[in-house]
Amino acid sequence: MSEVWGRFVTWAPSATELAWWLAVGAALVGVVLVVGRRVGSGLTTLRAQSLLPTLYRRLAGWVRPRSYSDAEFFRADGAPEPWATRRRLGLERLAAGLRAAYPRSRAWAAEVGPGFSDLRFTDANRVPFPFARVMRERFELCSVVTASDGPRLLDLDGHSTLDVGGSYGVNVAGVGRYKEWMARGLERVRDLGPVLGPLHPVTAENIARLRQISGLDEVSFHMSGTEAVMAAVRLARFNTRRPLIVCFAGAYHGWWDGVQPGLGSERPLVDCLTLKDLHPASLEVIRRRAGEIAAVLVNPVQSFHPNAPPPSDAILLTSDARRTEEGSERYREWLQRLRAVCREADVPLIFDEVYTGFRLAPGGAQEYFGVTADMVVYGKTVAGGMPIGVVCGTKALMRRFDPERPMRLAYVIGTFSGHPVVMGAMNEFLRWLAEPSTAGEYATMNERCAGWVRSTNRRLAEDALPLRLVQLGSVWTVLFTEPGRYNWLLQYYLRAEGVALSWVGTGRCLANMDFTEKDYEDLQTKLLAAAHAMKADGWWLTAVEHPGRETHMRRMLAREVLGSVIRVPRPVQTFYAEVMRRKKDDHHASHSDLTNQLFHIISSSVFLGCYALAFWDLTTAMWAGLAALFLRQMGHAILEPPCHDKEALLLGFNTRNKSLILGAYLTIPVFHLLRAPAWTADTLGPVMATVAQQWFLWTLGVVGGRVLYLMWAHNVWLALVWVVKLVTDPLTDIAAYSPRYLRRS
Repeated sequence: MSEVWGRFVTWAPSATELAWWLAVGAALVGVVLVVGRRVGSGLTTLRAQSLLPTLYRRLAGWVRPRSYSDAEFFRADGAPEPWATRRRLGLERLAAGLRAAYPRSRAWAAEVGPGFSDLRFTDANRVPFPFARVMRERFELCSVVTASDGPRLLDLDGHSTLDVGGSYGVNVAGVGRYKEWMARGLERVRDLGPVLGPLHPVTAENIARLRQISGLDEVSFHMSGTEAVMAAVRLARFNTRRPLIVCFAGAYHGWWDGVQPGLGSERPLVDCLTLKDLHPASLEVIRRRAGEIAAVLVNPVQSFHPNAPPPSDAILLTSDARRTEEGSERYREWLQRLRAVCREADVPLIFDEVYTGFRLAPGGAQEYFGVTADMVVYGKTVAGGMPIGVVCGTKALMRRFDPERPMRLAYVIGTFSGHPVVMGAMNEFLRWLAEPSTAGEYATMNERCAGWVRSTNRRLAEDALPLRLVQLGSVWTVLFTEPGRYNWLLQYYLRAEGVALSWVGTGRCLANMDFTEKDYEDLQTKLLAAAHAMKADGWWLTAVEHPGRETHMRRMLAREVLGSVIRVPRPVQTFYAEVMRRKKDDHHASHSDLTNQLFHIISSSVFLGCYALAFWDLTTAMWAGLAALFLRQMGHAILEPPCHDKEALLLGFNTRNKSLILGAYLTIPVFHLLRAPAWTADTLGPVMATVAQQWFLWTLGVVGGRVLYLMWAHNVWLALVWVVKLVTDPLTDIAAYSPRYLRRS
């Protein structure tokens, strides 16, 4: 050892060897640093990344169709049968009323539906999919409207309904104004007509006004909000030469699959990273991975429901599925921190204001939250009632040609961008937006909606209804304060009361400047009436009316999800259903007495303990089990009425056979006691062990003999049903009788 150490100490490498070893060492250090950096970045990303979208995409490939039967539909929360009956009557009454009220709309939908996939899609997304079949069979909803008057719509059947759908966000200023703007815009460009390519002079004024509102350098026109988001993302990638787009969980940026991390997109999203909103780790990811990130895409309406799914009623499996963030101050602080981090990391910040732009304030979310972005995407209302998508951005981000490489370009263009009629209607809207009185109208609209929400919440609390409302400006939503499987049904009750919603139901509702105090009073009346009717029909049960409801619902949901993902073979499902059917029949035949049910709770508990104890102490297990068996049979013999015919149908032992079997159990210890030389502890110990062994063998003989008899008299399948039912009876007895006994007491 000392010789080796000596050689090492006296080793004098040449200059070439030293350089080589230094290069290897430097390379190893470099590899360690790179790997360490990537591992650290990966761990930070994992902490900040929202995993729900990925989980939903995985589940979408695994979950199989599941439609409730009529019986399952009305007891999806495990409610007792009387409530299911009330619900059935309520749903039939509701469906009959809507069918009678909308015959022409239903006929129109029946004619158009088979050839109109848009209608079929929105109709399928009104309710959670397990409930969809029953609802489709009873309800044929279709909104076919012929005229509008303020916040009211006239439908094909002549009904005037109060519109809270808001044309998906377009209607901010009141529908009457949009009619005027569209007409005046068309008149302004009438001489040009649908000439595309050359631009109408009014376009220049629109560009100037949009630059002033957004505070940005350049403008690009498109025909929808989704198309504008696609353009903004492409331009950000092109000009930063980075691949990654960051968005936040729960945000919606249109139907383009490039920014749909969850359901609705089938392609892998390797270039879109979904982070948690309002989370410091997300800011750290942006700092660490700035060299990869082309832009951070924010939907400011997320201040309303951060990290929640899109607000369709179809996701309301339980009351936990929809959450909101009350107040905007926390989100304002978050956006300010995000703005600072993006500026520090030289990462562009994009505001998707397709929905919030010109709804929250004349300057959109930038004005409302006091945060400026590097790019802003507008849509909805800015075109004065016409279809539009707008991208505003800095000069550096809006370039479509690379000045250093002339063959490199960002191909972003559209046939209908800058359409003369759209430009004319947009100009009318932007002129109105610039009027001094417009800011006051926004303030009045927002405060009026907030006051209505406060008033309605007081009424809901006074009437003990499990709802409350939350609003952001003129956007409001319904929250459900109690757990329930049927919260999505409220949209149908509101429809019956004359409230028109969009296809996402009560998830996102809108007011506008047309809503007067009287309209809000009418809306409050309709909302309360719908909620009272829904409660009266038994869809919202209290904890007193349905004890253990939340636990039961969650168990049922977990079982349904597992059952959908893990497909149980149909023969196994049929076998299980037959076992459970015979258990139910057995209960109705001879388990109606309350004291007998108590005896079954005790004996079943003992049996379960004996199942485990028998492996290491057969004597104790058999003696305890026999005591429990006699208690169980005493309950049948003394407390229940005779049921010999039903016992035969259930394949079980009749009273005579039971008497013979129990008699044999009694005979075995009597026989050994009579033969014992003395009744002392020393002699009775071995006797008890012998008796237990013979009881065990007799039990195997009785059960095995019965199985063989059933196989001979019927078939193997029924014999297996009987023995599985027998062995599992202790479990199902405890589950069936314990809650019932405790509730009665």
